[in-house]
Amino acid sequence: MRRSLCSVTFVLLTACGLGCAGEPRTAQELLKRAAREDDPQARTAMVERFLEVRGGNPVVDQNARLTFFVKDDPAGRIPRIVGDFNNWATTPQGYDPKAGTPIRIEGTPWSYVETTAFTNARLEYVFLYEKDTAPDPRNPRRIRTFSGERSEVRMPFFSGHPEAEGPAASAKGTVTEQVFESRALKASRRVWTYRPVGYEGSQDIYPTVYFLDGGNYTDWMDVPAVLDRMIATKTIPPVIAVFVEPGSRQEEYSRNPAWRAFVATELIPSIDAKLRTFPAPEQRLIFGSSLGAYGAVDLAVEYPGIFGLCAALAPPAQAATLITNQAQGQRAIHGVRFFVLGAVYDTDVKGARTLRTALAEASADVRYEEVPEGHAAETFRTHIDNALKALLPAPIS
Repeated sequence: MRRSLCSVTFVLLTACGLGCAGEPRTAQELLKRAAREDDPQARTAMVERFLEVRGGNPVVDQNARLTFFVKDDPAGRIPRIVGDFNNWATTPQGYDPKAGTPIRIEGTPWSYVETTAFTNARLEYVFLYEKDTAPDPRNPRRIRTFSGERSEVRMPFFSGHPEAEGPAASAKGTVTEQVFESRALKASRRVWTYRPVGYEGSQDIYPTVYFLDGGNYTDWMDVPAVLDRMIATKTIPPVIAVFVEPGSRQEEYSRNPAWRAFVATELIPSIDAKLRTFPAPEQRLIFGSSLGAYGAVDLAVEYPGIFGLCAALAPPAQAATLITNQAQGQRAIHGVRFFVLGAVYDTDVKGARTLRTALAEASADVRYEEVPEGHAAETFRTHIDNALKALLPAPIS
Protein backbone atom coordinates (compact mmCIF):
# COMPACT_ATOMS: atom_id res chain seq x y z
CA MET A 1 0.00 0.00 0.00
CA ARG A 2 2.80 2.37 0.88
CA ARG A 3 4.60 1.77 -2.44
CA SER A 4 1.34 2.29 -4.33
CA LEU A 5 0.78 5.69 -2.68
CA CYS A 6 4.33 6.73 -3.52
CA SER A 7 3.79 5.70 -7.14
CA VAL A 8 0.59 7.73 -7.37
CA THR A 9 2.31 10.73 -5.80
CA PHE A 10 5.19 10.45 -8.28
CA VAL A 11 2.78 10.29 -11.24
CA LEU A 12 0.85 13.33 -10.01
CA LEU A 13 3.98 15.38 -9.43
CA THR A 14 5.35 14.43 -12.81
CA ALA A 15 2.10 15.36 -14.53
CA CYS A 16 1.97 18.69 -12.68
CA GLY A 17 5.56 19.41 -13.57
CA LEU A 18 4.74 18.92 -17.23
CA GLY A 19 1.29 20.43 -17.41
CA CYS A 20 0.72 22.66 -14.36
CA ALA A 21 3.61 25.05 -14.86
CA GLY A 22 1.41 27.22 -17.06
CA GLU A 23 2.62 30.19 -19.07
CA PRO A 24 5.72 32.11 -17.99
CA ARG A 25 4.73 34.81 -15.56
CA THR A 26 7.60 37.21 -16.30
CA ALA A 27 9.92 37.99 -19.17
CA GLN A 28 12.82 36.63 -17.12
CA GLU A 29 11.00 33.35 -16.62
CA LEU A 30 10.28 33.18 -20.35
CA LEU A 31 13.94 33.67 -21.22
CA LYS A 32 15.01 30.93 -18.79
CA ARG A 33 12.47 28.49 -20.24
CA ALA A 34 13.49 29.37 -23.78
CA ALA A 35 17.12 28.67 -22.92
CA ARG A 36 16.14 25.18 -21.72
CA GLU A 37 14.11 24.41 -24.85
CA ASP A 38 16.07 22.42 -27.44
CA ASP A 39 13.71 22.90 -30.37
CA PRO A 40 14.20 26.36 -32.02
CA GLN A 41 10.67 26.32 -33.45
CA ALA A 42 9.20 25.59 -30.04
CA ARG A 43 11.36 28.37 -28.62
CA THR A 44 10.04 30.82 -31.22
CA ALA A 45 6.45 29.77 -30.53
CA MET A 46 7.04 30.19 -26.82
CA VAL A 47 8.15 33.83 -27.27
CA GLU A 48 5.27 34.68 -29.59
CA ARG A 49 2.68 33.07 -27.32
CA PHE A 50 4.07 34.97 -24.33
CA LEU A 51 3.87 38.32 -26.16
CA GLU A 52 0.31 37.58 -27.21
CA VAL A 53 -0.68 36.82 -23.62
CA ARG A 54 1.08 39.91 -22.28
CA GLY A 55 -0.37 42.20 -24.93
CA GLY A 56 2.80 43.20 -26.76
CA ASN A 57 5.62 45.58 -25.88
CA PRO A 58 7.04 46.40 -23.48
CA VAL A 59 6.56 43.70 -20.89
CA VAL A 60 6.56 45.30 -17.44
CA ASP A 61 7.40 43.13 -14.44
CA GLN A 62 7.64 44.06 -10.76
CA ASN A 63 6.25 47.49 -11.72
CA ALA A 64 9.70 48.76 -12.73
CA ARG A 65 11.40 46.22 -14.99
CA LEU A 66 10.87 46.52 -18.73
CA THR A 67 11.64 44.04 -21.48
CA PHE A 68 11.28 45.01 -25.14
CA PHE A 69 11.05 42.21 -27.69
CA VAL A 70 11.93 42.79 -31.33
CA LYS A 71 11.70 40.49 -34.34
CA ASP A 72 13.97 40.55 -37.38
CA ASP A 73 12.34 42.42 -40.25
CA PRO A 74 11.85 40.69 -43.66
CA ALA A 75 15.36 41.79 -44.68
CA GLY A 76 16.83 40.20 -41.57
CA ARG A 77 17.59 43.53 -39.94
CA ILE A 78 17.26 43.95 -36.21
CA PRO A 79 16.90 47.49 -34.85
CA ARG A 80 18.38 49.02 -31.77
CA ILE A 81 15.87 50.31 -29.23
CA VAL A 82 16.64 53.83 -28.05
CA GLY A 83 14.62 56.21 -25.93
CA ASP A 84 14.32 58.04 -22.66
CA PHE A 85 15.41 54.99 -20.66
CA ASN A 86 18.89 54.95 -22.27
CA ASN A 87 19.24 58.70 -22.87
CA TRP A 88 18.65 58.29 -26.60
CA ALA A 89 22.05 56.60 -26.88
CA THR A 90 23.97 59.57 -25.54
CA THR A 91 26.54 59.61 -22.76
CA PRO A 92 28.69 62.34 -21.17
CA GLN A 93 31.40 61.22 -23.61
CA GLY A 94 29.12 61.49 -26.66
CA TYR A 95 26.98 59.24 -28.82
CA ASP A 96 26.97 55.53 -27.99
CA PRO A 97 26.55 53.48 -31.19
CA LYS A 98 25.86 50.30 -29.21
CA ALA A 99 23.21 51.54 -26.79
CA GLY A 100 19.95 49.66 -27.13
CA THR A 101 21.46 46.75 -29.06
CA PRO A 102 19.17 43.74 -28.48
CA ILE A 103 20.31 40.34 -27.23
CA ARG A 104 19.44 37.45 -29.53
CA ILE A 105 17.24 34.60 -28.30
CA GLU A 106 19.29 31.80 -29.80
CA GLY A 107 17.76 29.95 -32.74
CA THR A 108 14.86 32.39 -33.14
CA PRO A 109 14.19 35.61 -35.08
CA TRP A 110 13.59 37.33 -31.73
CA SER A 111 15.84 39.52 -29.58
CA TYR A 112 15.24 41.60 -26.48
CA VAL A 113 16.41 44.62 -24.49
CA GLU A 114 16.01 44.87 -20.71
CA THR A 115 15.96 48.04 -18.64
CA THR A 116 14.27 49.62 -15.63
CA ALA A 117 12.27 52.79 -15.03
CA PHE A 118 10.55 54.63 -12.22
CA THR A 119 7.20 53.05 -11.45
CA ASN A 120 5.38 56.30 -12.30
CA ALA A 121 7.38 57.22 -15.41
CA ARG A 122 6.24 58.14 -18.90
CA LEU A 123 8.80 57.20 -21.53
CA GLU A 124 9.19 57.60 -25.28
CA TYR A 125 11.28 55.37 -27.57
CA VAL A 126 11.79 54.23 -31.16
CA PHE A 127 13.24 51.36 -33.15
CA LEU A 128 16.44 52.59 -34.79
CA TYR A 129 17.49 51.04 -38.11
CA GLU A 130 20.85 52.69 -38.80
CA LYS A 131 19.63 56.23 -39.53
CA ASP A 132 15.90 55.51 -39.85
CA THR A 133 13.50 55.32 -36.94
CA ALA A 134 10.08 53.72 -36.55
CA PRO A 135 7.61 53.26 -33.70
CA ASP A 136 7.33 49.83 -32.12
CA PRO A 137 4.72 47.82 -34.09
CA ARG A 138 3.89 45.79 -30.96
CA ASN A 139 3.06 48.81 -28.81
CA PRO A 140 -0.32 50.46 -29.52
CA ARG A 141 0.60 53.68 -27.69
CA ARG A 142 1.97 56.31 -30.09
CA ILE A 143 3.09 59.91 -29.59
CA ARG A 144 3.42 62.51 -32.35
CA THR A 145 6.65 64.49 -31.96
CA PHE A 146 8.58 67.12 -33.89
CA SER A 147 11.04 64.41 -35.00
CA GLY A 148 8.42 61.87 -36.05
CA GLU A 149 6.15 59.32 -34.42
CA ARG A 150 7.39 57.55 -31.28
CA SER A 151 6.14 54.78 -29.05
CA GLU A 152 5.11 55.59 -25.48
CA VAL A 153 5.35 53.68 -22.22
CA ARG A 154 3.22 54.57 -19.22
CA MET A 155 4.45 52.75 -16.17
CA PRO A 156 1.93 51.18 -13.74
CA PHE A 157 1.83 54.14 -11.34
CA PHE A 158 1.94 56.89 -13.94
CA SER A 159 -0.63 59.56 -13.16
CA GLY A 160 -2.49 61.09 -16.09
CA HIS A 161 -3.28 64.75 -16.67
CA PRO A 162 -7.01 65.41 -17.05
CA GLU A 163 -6.41 69.05 -17.98
CA ALA A 164 -4.37 67.93 -21.00
CA GLU A 165 -6.03 64.63 -21.89
CA GLY A 166 -9.62 64.83 -20.70
CA PRO A 167 -12.71 65.48 -22.81
CA ALA A 168 -12.98 68.89 -24.43
CA ALA A 169 -14.62 71.60 -22.37
CA SER A 170 -18.23 72.29 -23.31
CA ALA A 171 -17.40 75.93 -24.06
CA LYS A 172 -14.26 77.11 -25.83
CA GLY A 173 -12.32 80.33 -25.71
CA THR A 174 -11.62 82.37 -28.83
CA VAL A 175 -8.28 82.27 -30.65
CA THR A 176 -7.32 84.91 -33.20
CA GLU A 177 -4.14 85.15 -35.25
CA GLN A 178 -2.38 88.25 -36.49
CA VAL A 179 0.83 89.26 -38.20
CA PHE A 180 2.56 91.80 -35.98
CA GLU A 181 4.87 94.29 -37.68
CA SER A 182 7.82 95.05 -35.40
CA ARG A 183 9.94 98.16 -35.67
CA ALA A 184 12.55 96.73 -33.31
CA LEU A 185 12.96 93.52 -35.33
CA LYS A 186 12.40 95.22 -38.70
CA ALA A 187 10.27 92.21 -39.52
CA SER A 188 6.89 90.66 -38.81
CA ARG A 189 6.05 87.92 -36.32
CA ARG A 190 2.96 85.73 -35.97
CA VAL A 191 0.99 86.19 -32.76
CA TRP A 192 -2.06 84.27 -31.53
CA THR A 193 -4.35 85.61 -28.80
CA TYR A 194 -6.64 83.47 -26.65
CA ARG A 195 -9.63 85.07 -24.93
CA PRO A 196 -11.43 82.90 -22.35
CA VAL A 197 -15.07 81.92 -22.37
CA GLY A 198 -17.16 84.82 -21.08
CA TYR A 199 -14.69 87.52 -22.06
CA GLU A 200 -17.03 89.28 -24.48
CA GLY A 201 -19.91 89.43 -22.04
CA SER A 202 -18.00 90.76 -19.03
CA GLN A 203 -16.09 93.81 -17.94
CA ASP A 204 -13.51 91.84 -15.95
CA ILE A 205 -9.77 92.29 -16.32
CA TYR A 206 -7.59 89.21 -16.77
CA PRO A 207 -4.10 87.91 -15.98
CA THR A 208 -2.02 87.35 -19.11
CA VAL A 209 0.23 84.42 -20.04
CA TYR A 210 2.79 84.92 -22.80
CA PHE A 211 3.93 81.65 -24.41
CA LEU A 212 7.15 81.62 -26.40
CA ASP A 213 7.26 79.28 -29.43
CA GLY A 214 3.65 80.25 -30.04
CA GLY A 215 2.94 78.05 -33.07
CA ASN A 216 4.03 74.93 -31.21
CA TYR A 217 1.73 75.69 -28.31
CA THR A 218 -1.34 76.71 -30.30
CA ASP A 219 -1.22 74.25 -33.19
CA TRP A 220 0.92 71.30 -32.14
CA MET A 221 0.08 71.09 -28.44
CA ASP A 222 -3.43 72.60 -28.61
CA VAL A 223 -2.86 74.62 -25.45
CA PRO A 224 -6.08 76.64 -25.90
CA ALA A 225 -7.98 73.39 -25.18
CA VAL A 226 -5.87 72.86 -22.05
CA LEU A 227 -6.74 76.39 -20.90
CA ASP A 228 -10.43 75.76 -21.62
CA ARG A 229 -10.41 72.69 -19.35
CA MET A 230 -8.49 74.38 -16.54
CA ILE A 231 -10.73 77.43 -16.56
CA ALA A 232 -13.91 75.32 -16.77
CA THR A 233 -12.84 73.29 -13.71
CA LYS A 234 -11.74 76.48 -11.91
CA THR A 235 -8.23 75.11 -11.58
CA ILE A 236 -6.95 78.54 -12.61
CA PRO A 237 -8.74 81.86 -13.01
CA PRO A 238 -9.78 82.89 -16.52
CA VAL A 239 -6.72 84.18 -18.38
CA ILE A 240 -5.78 85.84 -21.64
CA ALA A 241 -3.00 83.96 -23.41
CA VAL A 242 -0.66 85.36 -26.05
CA PHE A 243 1.37 82.96 -28.18
CA VAL A 244 4.42 84.54 -29.81
CA GLU A 245 6.35 82.97 -32.69
CA PRO A 246 10.07 83.78 -33.04
CA GLY A 247 11.96 84.08 -36.29
CA SER A 248 15.16 82.30 -35.25
CA ARG A 249 14.93 80.68 -31.80
CA GLN A 250 18.69 80.45 -31.39
CA GLU A 251 19.18 84.11 -32.19
CA GLU A 252 16.16 85.75 -30.62
CA TYR A 253 16.03 83.82 -27.34
CA SER A 254 19.71 84.45 -26.63
CA ARG A 255 19.61 87.87 -24.97
CA ASN A 256 18.77 89.56 -28.24
CA PRO A 257 18.10 93.31 -27.68
CA ALA A 258 15.76 93.60 -30.68
CA TRP A 259 13.64 90.61 -29.57
CA ARG A 260 13.49 91.93 -26.03
CA ALA A 261 12.36 95.33 -27.27
CA PHE A 262 9.74 93.78 -29.53
CA VAL A 263 8.15 91.85 -26.66
CA ALA A 264 8.45 94.50 -23.94
CA THR A 265 7.91 97.78 -25.78
CA GLU A 266 5.73 96.78 -28.73
CA LEU A 267 3.77 93.57 -28.21
CA ILE A 268 2.77 93.95 -24.56
CA PRO A 269 1.62 97.59 -24.86
CA SER A 270 -0.40 96.61 -27.92
CA ILE A 271 -2.09 93.69 -26.12
CA ASP A 272 -2.79 95.80 -23.03
CA ALA A 273 -4.35 98.52 -25.20
CA LYS A 274 -6.62 96.13 -27.12
CA LEU A 275 -7.68 93.70 -24.40
CA ARG A 276 -8.80 93.95 -20.79
CA THR A 277 -5.58 92.72 -19.26
CA PHE A 278 -4.52 93.21 -15.64
CA PRO A 279 -1.52 95.48 -16.38
CA ALA A 280 0.63 94.58 -13.40
CA PRO A 281 3.77 92.38 -13.31
CA GLU A 282 2.31 90.02 -10.71
CA GLN A 283 -0.50 89.28 -13.19
CA ARG A 284 1.73 88.79 -16.26
CA LEU A 285 3.49 85.47 -16.85
CA ILE A 286 6.22 84.63 -19.36
CA PHE A 287 6.30 80.91 -20.25
CA GLY A 288 8.89 78.89 -22.15
CA SER A 289 10.16 75.35 -22.58
CA SER A 290 13.56 74.02 -23.65
CA LEU A 291 15.45 76.89 -25.31
CA GLY A 292 12.27 78.93 -24.88
CA ALA A 293 12.74 78.52 -21.12
CA TYR A 294 16.05 80.34 -21.44
CA GLY A 295 14.23 83.06 -23.38
CA ALA A 296 11.55 83.30 -20.70
CA VAL A 297 14.07 83.67 -17.86
CA ASP A 298 15.97 86.25 -19.90
CA LEU A 299 12.86 88.40 -20.35
CA ALA A 300 11.90 88.07 -16.68
CA VAL A 301 15.38 89.12 -15.55
CA GLU A 302 15.57 91.95 -18.06
CA TYR A 303 12.06 93.27 -17.33
CA PRO A 304 10.98 92.37 -13.78
CA GLY A 305 8.73 95.42 -13.85
CA ILE A 306 6.80 93.81 -16.70
CA PHE A 307 6.95 90.07 -15.96
CA GLY A 308 6.42 89.21 -12.32
CA LEU A 309 5.87 85.52 -13.08
CA CYS A 310 8.10 83.15 -15.03
CA ALA A 311 7.69 79.46 -15.96
CA ALA A 312 10.77 77.63 -17.29
CA LEU A 313 10.19 74.02 -18.37
CA ALA A 314 13.29 71.88 -19.01
CA PRO A 315 15.64 74.85 -19.42
CA PRO A 316 19.10 74.35 -20.96
CA ALA A 317 22.24 74.35 -18.84
CA GLN A 318 23.14 77.95 -19.63
CA ALA A 319 19.88 79.31 -18.16
CA ALA A 320 21.43 79.54 -14.70
CA THR A 321 24.05 81.98 -16.00
CA LEU A 322 21.31 84.57 -16.47
CA ILE A 323 21.21 84.65 -12.68
CA THR A 324 24.79 83.89 -11.66
CA ASN A 325 26.72 85.93 -14.25
CA GLN A 326 24.80 89.19 -14.10
CA ALA A 327 24.50 91.68 -11.29
CA GLN A 328 21.21 92.70 -12.84
CA GLY A 329 19.99 89.12 -12.63
CA GLN A 330 20.73 88.98 -8.92
CA ARG A 331 18.74 92.16 -8.33
CA ALA A 332 15.88 91.62 -10.73
CA ILE A 333 14.78 88.19 -9.61
CA HIS A 334 13.54 89.43 -6.25
CA GLY A 335 10.52 90.88 -8.03
CA VAL A 336 9.73 87.65 -9.90
CA ARG A 337 8.13 84.35 -8.87
CA PHE A 338 9.52 81.35 -10.73
CA PHE A 339 8.33 77.87 -11.57
CA VAL A 340 11.00 75.47 -12.87
CA LEU A 341 10.29 71.99 -14.20
CA GLY A 342 12.95 69.32 -14.59
CA ALA A 343 12.49 66.00 -16.41
CA VAL A 344 14.38 63.06 -14.90
CA TYR A 345 14.94 61.38 -18.27
CA ASP A 346 16.04 64.61 -19.96
CA THR A 347 19.64 64.24 -21.10
CA ASP A 348 20.10 67.84 -19.90
CA VAL A 349 18.13 67.65 -16.64
CA LYS A 350 21.10 69.36 -15.00
CA GLY A 351 19.88 72.58 -16.63
CA ALA A 352 16.70 72.65 -14.54
CA ARG A 353 18.51 71.60 -11.38
CA THR A 354 21.22 74.23 -11.81
CA LEU A 355 18.68 76.98 -12.45
CA ARG A 356 16.73 75.95 -9.37
CA THR A 357 19.91 76.07 -7.29
CA ALA A 358 20.95 79.47 -8.66
CA LEU A 359 17.53 80.94 -7.90
CA ALA A 360 17.41 79.41 -4.42
CA GLU A 361 20.91 80.65 -3.56
CA ALA A 362 19.87 84.14 -4.64
CA SER A 363 16.86 83.89 -2.29
CA ALA A 364 14.42 84.08 -5.20
CA ASP A 365 10.83 82.89 -4.92
CA VAL A 366 11.06 79.60 -6.83
CA ARG A 367 9.00 76.45 -6.94
CA TYR A 368 10.73 73.42 -8.42
CA GLU A 369 9.18 70.18 -9.65
CA GLU A 370 10.82 67.17 -11.26
CA VAL A 371 8.88 64.56 -13.21
CA PRO A 372 9.91 61.06 -14.43
CA GLU A 373 9.63 61.90 -18.12
CA GLY A 374 11.88 62.98 -20.97
CA HIS A 375 12.60 66.17 -22.89
CA ALA A 376 9.54 66.12 -25.13
CA ALA A 377 6.66 68.24 -26.36
CA GLU A 378 4.22 65.91 -24.61
CA THR A 379 6.03 66.52 -21.32
CA PHE A 380 5.74 70.26 -21.80
CA ARG A 381 2.08 70.11 -22.85
CA THR A 382 0.93 67.91 -20.00
CA HIS A 383 2.73 69.93 -17.33
CA ILE A 384 1.48 73.35 -18.33
CA ASP A 385 -1.10 72.83 -15.59
CA ASN A 386 1.64 72.43 -12.94
CA ALA A 387 3.12 75.79 -13.86
CA LEU A 388 -0.13 77.71 -14.13
CA LYS A 389 -1.53 76.29 -10.90
CA ALA A 390 1.67 77.28 -9.08
CA LEU A 391 1.88 80.81 -10.45
CA LEU A 392 -1.78 81.68 -11.10
CA PRO A 393 -3.76 79.73 -8.53
CA ALA A 394 -7.53 79.89 -8.66
CA PRO A 395 -9.04 82.23 -6.06
CA ILE A 396 -10.45 80.55 -2.99
CA SER A 397 -14.23 80.57 -3.30
